[in-house]
Amino acid sequence: MLKGIAAAPGIGIGQVHLIELKSREEETDNSQLLHGPEEIQAELARLEEALGRAKRDLEELAAKTRQEIGEAEAGIFNAHILMLTDPTFITGVKEKIQVEKKNAARAVEEVAEAIASSFAALDDDLFRERAADIRDVAARLLDNLAGGARRAREMKAGSIVVARELTPSLAANFSRNTVAGIATEIGGPTSHTAIVARALGIPAVVGVQGLMDRARDGDLAIIDGSAGVVYLNPGSEQLEEYKKKKAVLEEGRRDSKYAGPARTRDGRHIEVAANIRNAAEVKIALEYGAGGVGLFRTEFLFMNRDEPPGEEEQFLTYKEVVAAFQGRPVVVRTLDIGGDKHLPYLNMDHEENPFLGLRGLRLCLARQDLFKTQLRALFRAAGYGNLKIMFPMVTTLEEVKLARAIMEETRQELERAGVNIGRPETGIMIEVPAAALAAEVLAREVDFFSIGTNDLAQYTLAVDRGNERVAGMYDACHPAVLQLIDMTVEAAHRYGKWVGLCGELGSEIQAAPLLVGLGLDEISMSPVFIPPMKEAINKIAYHEARELVRRLLKLPGPAEVRAALSKLV
Repeated sequence: MLKGIAAAPGIGIGQVHLIELKSREEETDNSQLLHGPEEIQAELARLEEALGRAKRDLEELAAKTRQEIGEAEAGIFNAHILMLTDPTFITGVKEKIQVEKKNAARAVEEVAEAIASSFAALDDDLFRERAADIRDVAARLLDNLAGGARRAREMKAGSIVVARELTPSLAANFSRNTVAGIATEIGGPTSHTAIVARALGIPAVVGVQGLMDRARDGDLAIIDGSAGVVYLNPGSEQLEEYKKKKAVLEEGRRDSKYAGPARTRDGRHIEVAANIRNAAEVKIALEYGAGGVGLFRTEFLFMNRDEPPGEEEQFLTYKEVVAAFQGRPVVVRTLDIGGDKHLPYLNMDHEENPFLGLRGLRLCLARQDLFKTQLRALFRAAGYGNLKIMFPMVTTLEEVKLARAIMEETRQELERAGVNIGRPETGIMIEVPAAALAAEVLAREVDFFSIGTNDLAQYTLAVDRGNERVAGMYDACHPAVLQLIDMTVEAAHRYGKWVGLCGELGSEIQAAPLLVGLGLDEISMSPVFIPPMKEAINKIAYHEARELVRRLLKLPGPAEVRAALSKLV
């Protein structure tokens, strides 16, 4: 088992197709110097011809990507076209041919690598992505200079693509029919590989250290793109377990009858929504039948950059997501940084225990400049659809009142300036035991609750789920956690407020009877789990699930709860 970064959700099982790009020495092995003006002119002509072919290739690839994936992904290749005409690049290549008498392939490689290395040396993921773009453009030019000889070997259907890194050109040519999963040694959640994989619905894990040393062509592999894990040559029991999980996901996806709402046998409607990180994930959420967005994790807009996103950038992102769901609810969580996430440009002091420190709403209240910028963008985007604002890591009533006061101040400023805004509902996350215990008091102050089971379980059980020495004690099905959820739902409903759940427990299909019986109005999850969750809900009677929950709450531990649930599936 190799751990990496969850880049695109889902499960892929297949044989490894190892992609090892040729070394630069192999690509440019013709290192003899040019002789005389005729050879130089001939090499310049070869370069111009290769540039023209590369431009045409990229235009076709951009058009194909725009049609099959989306406008944002096509923009990657429009940027590549611009690189082909960049004076710094083209002039540098021509000078090496004319002055240093290098052949075109060697000249392209040396200039591109010099530019790419300067970007890669910068301490910023976005600049490092630009380095990958430059190398991709250079590889395409080298391909054309070699007469198209540098082609990836044919791939069998259902392959697991394994590579040190993937160029955008390679990734954009993949399809779900050919590629069952992707794993790379280099990359992050904002890499082109991750973006394209999510858009295509191909499970992907990136940033897997040691992957290329361990993977071999033809190895059996499992990609768990939701958990960020790669299994090489798994055992028979593990393989069967993942085959069952994959079958459940694929059956639900194929069955179009679950594109509609989820409704229990006795008529209770439960909204099944998607957890997303950016606008690029909207397409796959809609494809899987999401009834809305239950959790938009906006912190990903703030990561991997040198400064926070401005109001206009945030507004355009939120507007794009809200407009795509055409009136269906989109719950946007305000900046939730701290604990396991860190933004260097915030210059936050070191904390001995960051999970109990300045994070979530606490940070927003401490950095009201960031908070008000985000609120302005959210108010503006709310004018284009059903946007709801949600505050994370709430502990006290005073925090909520202060946050709402800042919201009201921001709203009035926008109205005085004549800006078109919406009137979004305001809710809070219940992920701290104190908030669950004070749910009745908090319910009077907000429009809705959303229960974050990941942190609620972590704080209730005093278990760091990322610490392998105690992670086995972490289980959101612990009766103590379930009792907090139950009292939260009861308190909210007494005041006519709706309650969602957006933690990983919402992706557990086996837990569907428990989730229904707790009385939740909405369940939000990774998009791939939406169809099977709808199917499970449609088979459950709410009144029977309520009786089940009353029994489960009295059990001594999570093992007993899960054993009882397993008998129902």
